[in-house]
Order: sequence, then structure tokens, then C-alpha cells
Amino acid sequence: MASGHARLKKALVLRDALAHELGLDLAVVMRGLSTVEDTITAELAMADGNYLSQLESLCRGDAALLTEADQVVRAACQTVKLAPRYAQYLSLILFAHWQKCRSTDEGAFLERLNAFLTEWAQNNRSETISPFTADDLQFAAFWMATGSGKTHVLHACIAMLHAAGTWDRTILITPSENLSRQHADKLRETKAFDVFAYPMDGDASSLGRLHPDTVIVVDINKLAETKKGDGVTIPTSVFRDGRNLVFVDEGHKGQRKDASVWKKLQSDLAGIGDSQPDHRGMLIEFSATFGQVAEAEATFDRYSKAIMLDYAYDRFHADLYGKDFWNVKLDGHQETTGEIQHTTLTAALIAYWYQLSSFGKSDIQKQIKDRGLRIEKPLWVLLGLSVIGGKKEGDKEQTSDVIDVLRYLDRALSEDDFISEGITHVLEAARQGASLLPDVVSTGLQGMSATAIQARILNDVFGWQDGDVPLFRILKTSPGEMGLGLRRGDSVHYYGVVNVGDVKGLKDGLEAASLEIEDDAFTASLFADLELANSGVNLLIGSRRFAEGWDNYRASSLTLLRLGQNEGSLIIQMFGRVVRFAGTNGNGKRLRDIEGDLAALQTAFVFGLKSRYLQAFLAGLFENGIGEKTRTVCDVQDWLPETPALLSIKAVSPQQNAFLVDLRDAKWLQSVNKVVVSYAAGIATARMGRDGLDENAARVGGDITAEFKQTVHLLDMDSIYSDLVKWKASGKRWNIRFDRTSASIALQSGPYEVWALPNFCSVQSRQDIQRLQIAASTVAKKLFESAYRKIEAKRSSYEVIGASESGIPRQYFKEITNA
Repeated sequence: MASGHARLKKALVLRDALAHELGLDLAVVMRGLSTVEDTITAELAMADGNYLSQLESLCRGDAALLTEADQVVRAACQTVKLAPRYAQYLSLILFAHWQKCRSTDEGAFLERLNAFLTEWAQNNRSETISPFTADDLQFAAFWMATGSGKTHVLHACIAMLHAAGTWDRTILITPSENLSRQHADKLRETKAFDVFAYPMDGDASSLGRLHPDTVIVVDINKLAETKKGDGVTIPTSVFRDGRNLVFVDEGHKGQRKDASVWKKLQSDLAGIGDSQPDHRGMLIEFSATFGQVAEAEATFDRYSKAIMLDYAYDRFHADLYGKDFWNVKLDGHQETTGEIQHTTLTAALIAYWYQLSSFGKSDIQKQIKDRGLRIEKPLWVLLGLSVIGGKKEGDKEQTSDVIDVLRYLDRALSEDDFISEGITHVLEAARQGASLLPDVVSTGLQGMSATAIQARILNDVFGWQDGDVPLFRILKTSPGEMGLGLRRGDSVHYYGVVNVGDVKGLKDGLEAASLEIEDDAFTASLFADLELANSGVNLLIGSRRFAEGWDNYRASSLTLLRLGQNEGSLIIQMFGRVVRFAGTNGNGKRLRDIEGDLAALQTAFVFGLKSRYLQAFLAGLFENGIGEKTRTVCDVQDWLPETPALLSIKAVSPQQNAFLVDLRDAKWLQSVNKVVVSYAAGIATARMGRDGLDENAARVGGDITAEFKQTVHLLDMDSIYSDLVKWKASGKRWNIRFDRTSASIALQSGPYEVWALPNFCSVQSRQDIQRLQIAASTVAKKLFESAYRKIEAKRSSYEVIGASESGIPRQYFKEITNA
């Protein structure tokens, strides 16, 4: 079944109806406008009327409608000081026409929309869209990728609607107080609006004294149907009387059942369906992820009749907006989780350092300047979606993940060869053809030793100096922040910051892990320091604070900690933040066909600390149109005639009482085939291309049999013997005989190989012994199984069966990845 993204894209009835009325073929128009923007820049395309000229040249209807819409859009863009990119311009053109039609003759407009819907339904029988009603004309939506300029379009829509009519109030609802501040600041910069940001600009009593044209900015958490306690919650009854113009940023929020009260609240504020005409306002939503929320049938119909234009990630990246995208996930057995985490973090550290090092090169800075590029100092972001240190079970797990990362950083800065040993393993994997690093990084590291790379990392990433001591400090003046620092005499140098949420929970976890943590009563917010050009903070460990509304271009390398399986919308927002790119002269576009260090600076590197969370991340991308996979099931043609000539042979196993397998004599090992036990890891990489995701897979690990056999004397043979007895009972192999000596001899001299990552046999803790214990039991079982099957095969008989009974599959599938 197609994803919500794919389904919704094909069912945007309002978008198609508006384009039809304007005589536009959207696919052709988008290509034409994109070419205009690429040729003369968005600013000139708007100022000189080239966008309009392009539309008029492609129009198959009344071009006067386009001229009228262009004048409205031009005035709105001038008000908010916006030189729109082509997709912003086109979405505003469609919106201007929609607004004119609904305000001029609503009844006639509904008739035209439903006539178009009737014709559309005949060609799209797989979807059922209900007829347009007057209530539908109170709701509009803009589906735009993070980084594509939703905020600018939202502000242009405010200007457009303020110019077109009289409203009793204009309310802008955001997902957080931080995003409210950003919207208020940007609106004030235009000098076109009076702005009241609640609660920063005053208490609830101030609302009644505001001019009707004032834009009231408030986050959704401050609104409720009824007043809650003595806090800052505003009851919606304060806004209920009158005709409200309501804008919602991150409009996907509130679609789930437990948050649907938010959607009802927004609809009530806008007076959707209100029986009193003078209370019927308008609701306009903006989001990058309508495709995913449209999985729910109740919202699918609603958005298909409301979205002006889809400019989600698939289109956004095809137009070269944002950074390139490369990701890796390292899969392995549960017993090797710690080693895989260590290896993944080391690879992520190397990749991030390469970006940081590239940024610091004088020749790269010259290229950046000569090409007019705007590139910020790279930042390594490690994050999950839950609030770190929260009370839920998933939050506790994420706290554990964060502590694992902090333990890794502590060892990296405390143990002389810790980083270089990890680098050696990563580079060795690359030599085996299973690189954990992007090609651009692997190529750039050629000729460098692990020791040299470690020295550069310590200096460039951490600002390390001889004698430094790593430490973690709770910042008392900045609630929710913990500094990652190096004590240097009487001072502390901070190289990173953690957004901790529950300080006590994280502090308890650090103390349990024997990591030093103390208080800092004077240092100001390190998160705010990330905005500074000379910031020495290179690491951010955070959560939703990063995903939503962070107006910063520094994020360049992303390591995923723990993702909720149902957090697709936030996954897409996170992706949008890390691929955010200012481009050439602020056009937001990456350069095509760039190699080397400059390519590393316009590529987002994404690592999954635990592979299933990276899978959730990639699934979120697929659901929103990036590299979408379509699976087709095909029947196998039955071309085998039933003739005596087309026969097959089937082996029949003997009864257990027909043979005995005795492993109490070491001679049994001489006839056993070699067995292989692999704890090697699987590496899957993907990079973003114009046609979607290009994926590759490989394995990493080597033959560690010799090292493994040297650890056998450390193991508990009684425990291994107990595992083998359970294996015998579970398989009902009552005809096999063995003892403790059988297992010991098998492990010491048996014909087997063990493949794993380099540190598999390292013994530094009880968990390491347990890992080797499990591996030894697995090896012994495989050797015993091999001996059993060998003797069983000698007693097997055979019978003739028809070819159609030989196990030929009836179906197969093919999977296609497309943009």
C-alpha cells in the first residue's frame, strides 16, 4: 500500500482545481519557474516580473487571472520583505486566487470545485473524497519542507489577508514558546505589524486592549478550553466572540487521538462551521509532514481539499535545496552492542572532525567566499526525540543512551590511545570494503595514520591541551543545560552542551556510572552560545529543542540516539534541520558536482547509534517521499508439465533409534565439517541523490579464531555444558551422547572459525566474559550439530517426488526506489 505521502500527493484536489482554473499545468509550470529562478535569482525574478511572464507564457486560460493574483502576491511580499523562491511564489499565487474566489462568490466557487471533483473522481477511483462544503473554504494548508521558507510564506499570507479583509483578531499558534519568540521577532523586523507575543509581552488582561490588526503569537501549550490553575494558560473563550484569522505553524501537531483536542481548539478559534456568519473566520496550517498525518483517513479528506501546493522533501531535494544526505547504520548481535556503539561513535567523530577541519582550511574559505556561499561552522548533533531524563520508560532509556555517549567522551579524553584504537578499527573496516565513512572522508584521510587523526581530533573538536581533565557541569544559570568541559588550571573550556531536561535524573545516572559531575553557578547558556560565529562549542546533545524552530545553520553531522517508532513528523523535522543550507548568496541551494572538502561541507552525515532508531528515521523519510520504495508482488509462471521425465528427489531422515551420535571420544572432531560463527557487523549506507536514496550494504569484521581460542580457559565450562544439555532437550536429540570434556575439546581444537569486530575478545569487564561465554556455547552447539547431521545423513533414504512438489516458490516480489 502506498504511504500517506504518496497517496496525498495524488489526491490534492484543491491544488489541481486551482491550477485548472488558472490554466496551468503544474508540472510544466514548476519546471519553468525553477529555470527562471536558477537563471536570474529569485529576487530579480520577482522584481522584474519574470515569474509572471513565465506563468503567462504557459497559461492555457485567462492570463488576466494570473496578473490579478500576481499583484496581490507582489504587495504581500513587499510588505514582509520577501523575494520568494519559485515554490513560495507559486503557492502564494494559488492561495491568492483561492482567497479571491471564496470572498467574491462562495457559492459559485463551491459549484466549480465540486464539478472538478466529480471529474477527478472518475479518473481516481481508488480514493473517495467528499464534496466541498462552505466549511472547507474556511481552511487552507501549505505543505512545505523544513528549510523551504514556510515562515516567510506564513507571514506573506498574514499580509495578504490583512489587506483583503477585516478580522477581529489575528492569532498565530506555534508549538513552543521558543518558536513564538522567533515568529514575533521576524514579524517585527518587517515593521508592518503590531505584534503581541504571549506571555513575553504581557499577561492575559492585555489581550482585550489590542488593536484588531495586532498579530497575537502564542504557543499551543498556553491555550485551553478552560483556565487551568494560576499559570499562564489562556481559556479560548477570550477569543471566541468575533471573526478570527488563525495561523498554525507545525500544523501536523494534534493529529493523534491523545492530542486531537488541539485540533478542535484551533477549529473553534477559527469558527469553522460556526452558525453565526460574523464568527466564521479562517484557519491556515503550515507543516512539512502532512503526508504522514494523512495516513489517518479522517485527515486525508480534510487535507486533500485544503493544501495549496505540495513542496515536501522529495521536490525540495530534487531542486538541489539543502545539503546532500549520507547515512550509515551498523548492525550486529546483541552481544556486541557496546562495541558497535563505540565503533559508530568513533566513525561519527571522524566524519564530523573532517567537516570541521575542512571548514578551517584557508583555501576552502577562499572558495566559499569566491562562490558567494554561506556556510556556518559545523556542529555535531547527537539527539533523540524524548525529553532526556523524563519520567517515561522511553525517556529513561534515552537517558541511558546519553550516559553511554558521555562515558565514551570521557574515555576519549582520559585514555591516551582510546580514539586512535577506534580509528584503526574504522579504517580497517574501510580496507575490507565496508567503510563506515562517506567516500569524501575516506578519500581525504588517505595517507594519515590513526595517531595523527587522533591528535587533530583532540585539538580541533575538543580544543584539548596537555594537562586538561574532562568534566561535566550543571549550568545553574541555564536550566536544562549541562556543559561538557575540560578543566584547565583554574578555568574550564567548554566544547559541548547537553539539553538535559531532568537534571537530577541525568546527574544520578552519571554518578552511577562513576563519572564526575559538578555545578557551575556562573556560565551563561551554552546553547545560546551556538549562535556566535566564534563559538567553541562543537557538540550538542539534545532533543525537541533542536528539532523544532531552531533558526541555525550549523548542524552538519547528526547521530541519532533513540527515536520513538511513531514520531515520524519529528523525524522529518530533525532531518530538515541537519540538511538546512544557506547556499549561494542565501539561495538555499547546494552546488552541483562538487568534490572534496567543499562537498563534505554541503553534505549531512547521519549515524545511528542503535540501528533500529536509524531505521525509524529512514522509514520517516520514505513516508514523506524521499526514495520511496514500491513493492510489486509477481506470480511465478508455472511452466513445468507433470510428466514422468520431470521428477525430483527428496531426502528422508532416519528415525532417531536407527543411529547414535557419541561425542565422548575426541575422534569425532576429525570428520566434522568446519563451522563458522559470525559476530561481524552489517553496514548499510545510503546517500541522497537527485533520484532518491542510493543504498549499499557490506560486512565488517575479521577472523579472530586464534584470539578466541586463547580465551577458552577463562570460561565457565559447567555453564557451557548446561547450555548444551538444554539444546539437546529442546531439539529432542535423545540419541546424542556427550560430556563436559566433549565441549572443552571442541572449543580448544575443533574445526571452527569465529568472525567478529576487532575488540570482541577484549576482556575488561564481567559483560565481556558473558559475551565470550555466549559465543563459546554457540560454537559448541554448531560443532555438535554438524556431527549429528553428518551421521544422520549417512542413514538417510531418498524418494522420488514430482517436480511441482520440489519447493519452487509460487510468488516473488520486486522493489523499486523512486523519487
